[in-house]
Amino acid sequence: MDLEYKQRISLYLDKETVEKMDGAIKKYDYRSRNDFVSSAVDNLIADKLLGENDTVISDKLSRAIAQMSEKQTLQIAKSMFRYAVEMELIMRMFSEALDFTPAELEEMRKEAVRNVRRTRGKVRLDDLFKRRDTQSL
Repeated sequence: MDLEYKQRISLYLDKETVEKMDGAIKKYDYRSRNDFVSSAVDNLIADKLLGENDTVISDKLSRAIAQMSEKQTLQIAKSMFRYAVEMELIMRMFSEALDFTPAELEEMRKEAVRNVRRTRGKVRLDDLFKRRDTQSL
């Protein structure tokens, strides 16, 4: 900055503070004590302003997160409902077309649980048909 924008002030600090400041000036590559003090004051003022507005910002942020979470929960619930309807339809079709014993159903359920765990829920019908074809060989 030009000198016309600066104002000379007197500043008294204890020796320990000056030593800490000089160490920080070297560590963080400030050009002078003036630059360091100016930066420190600017940061302090910015922190205080943020602190004053912190509650307002925090409240707005938490409300926005809650609204977003509610929307996502609603979308997930709608998707799960559609999924459940489709699964009910498929299960009804199979139960009317095929006749399995309770033991066979239980074994298929165990295998289904293993497959879902193994694939982390990304089970594909065509993969099941491929596996069935290779098991019959």
